[in-house]
Amino acid sequence: MAAKDENVRLLISLGIAGVMVAGILWLVSNFSAKTANQPKTPLRISPELNIPSSPEWMSKGEKILVTADKTAEKEAGINAFKSSDYGTAIINFQASLQKQRNDPESLIYLNNAKIGNSKALKVAVIAPIGTSLNEAQETLRGIAQAQEEVNISGGINGVPLQVEIASLNNVGQIEKIDTELVKDSSLLAVVGFGRNEELYRKNSLVRISPNSGRRSQDGQNQTQMLGDSKYVFNISPNRNIFTQALAEYIVKKQRRTNIVICRDSSSSNNQQTSNTERPNQEVVKEYSDLIAQFGGKVTSTECDLGAGNFSASNFISRATSDGAEAVLLIPRFTNINPVIDIAKENRGRLALFGSQQLYSARVLKFGQGDVKGMVVAVPWHRDANRNMSPGNSFAEKAAKLWGGEVSPRTATAYDAMQVIIAGLKEDSTRQGLQKVLSNENFSAMGATGKIQFTRSGDREGGVFLVKIEPCDPAKPCPSGTGYDFVLVQ
Repeated sequence: MAAKDENVRLLISLGIAGVMVAGILWLVSNFSAKTANQPKTPLRISPELNIPSSPEWMSKGEKILVTADKTAEKEAGINAFKSSDYGTAIINFQASLQKQRNDPESLIYLNNAKIGNSKALKVAVIAPIGTSLNEAQETLRGIAQAQEEVNISGGINGVPLQVEIASLNNVGQIEKIDTELVKDSSLLAVVGFGRNEELYRKNSLVRISPNSGRRSQDGQNQTQMLGDSKYVFNISPNRNIFTQALAEYIVKKQRRTNIVICRDSSSSNNQQTSNTERPNQEVVKEYSDLIAQFGGKVTSTECDLGAGNFSASNFISRATSDGAEAVLLIPRFTNINPVIDIAKENRGRLALFGSQQLYSARVLKFGQGDVKGMVVAVPWHRDANRNMSPGNSFAEKAAKLWGGEVSPRTATAYDAMQVIIAGLKEDSTRQGLQKVLSNENFSAMGATGKIQFTRSGDREGGVFLVKIEPCDPAKPCPSGTGYDFVLVQ
C-alpha cells in the first residue's frame, strides 16, 4: 500500500513539473514574439571603454588630409585602415604610391599600416595642408623619408616609429592643435611650427621646428626666457644668422653699398605664419642695421611687394634715381609674382639678392634668365654635404625616393626627425627625450650635416649662399627649368 501511495505522489509531481515547464515555454515564446517587433537598442559601450576618435584634421591613416593626391587606391587604403584591416591597407597604399610616387601622406600611412596595432613610438607633425599645400608636402616628404629609413632598419631599439599628421587649415587653429597634441600621453614629440611654447614646457612635450628661432627686442630667444627647461628646438640657425650672412656678402663681398629693401605687407591668412616667413618692418630693420654695420646704407626708396598698387617699373625707376646698386627682396612664400616682375623690369641694372623664400623651383621656372645671378641665403643645398657620404647623400636618396629634387624644407623636416630618432634611442619617454636633447654634448647627423643646439635651443652652425645660374647644357638640369641654384664658393 505504501508503494502504491509513493507512485501516486510521483505521478502528481511529474504532472505539476510538466505544467510549470509548459508555462515557462509559453512565457518565453510570448516575450520573444513581442520583442521581435520592437526596434533593437544598439549596444552601448561604457564611457570608460569608449575611445574618442581624433579630430577631423588629424590622422594616422584613417583620413585623407591631402586631397590633391587622392586616388581610388588611397581611398581604399583609408577605409581598410579604419577597419583595422592593415593587410589590405598596405596593398592599397602601395598601389597608390605606384600612381603618385611623390605623395608623402601615402608613404606615412603605409608605414603606419605596417605597424598596425603593434607597439610603436609615436611622433606628430604639424603640416600647413590647408594654408600652404606646397610647403606642407615638402615638410611631409622629409618626415616620411625619415620614418621609412628608420623602420626599414629595424626601428628605434627594435620599436617602429609611428607618425600622426595634424593639418593646419588656418592660422587661428594653431593653439587648438597645440592643445590637442600635448594632452595625448602616447605622443613623444612634435615636428612643426607652434605658437605656445609654454604649453609644451608645462606638458613636458618636445617640439622640433624645421625653421629658425627669432630673437626678441632684448636679444633673447623666447626659449631662453622660459629658463633652462627648454622643450622647443629649432633645426635652422637663428634668423639673425641668415640676415647677417647675406648682409655681409652684399656689402663686403659684392661691394654694393647702396641697397633698397623690398618688404611684403600682404596678408598672411593664406599661409602658415612661421618665423622664417614673416617679412615685415622688423626684418627690414634687422637687415638695415646689419648693412650699416658692414659699411653700407639702405636707400629711402619705398618698396612694398604686397601693396595693391605695386608697380615694378615705377619701383625700378625710383630705385635707380635714388642711387641704388642692389635690391634685397623679402617676399612672402606665396607672393613671388612681384619679385619676378621686378627681375623682368630690372634688366640687370640692380644686383638681385633674396631671402630663403626665393629658394624655389617656381622662381627658376618663371624667372628664367631675368633672375640669373640672384643670391639667396638658405639652410641647405643638395651639394652642401654630398662629400660626407658619396653616392649615398640625403639629396641622392631623396631624389631616388621621390623622383626628383627636394627643397631645404624637406631637408630640415628630415633633420627634425633625425634629432628625435637619435634622442629616442637614448630615452623613449617625454621627459627623458627633453633631457637628452638639452645635453650640451648631444648631436645628430642629418641632411644639413651635424646637428647641435645652443643653450637657447637654436641650431648651431652657419648658412649657405646659393646663386641662380644656367644649367650646363651637357648635363641633366636638376630643376628641369634650364636654371639652377649653385653653391657660392
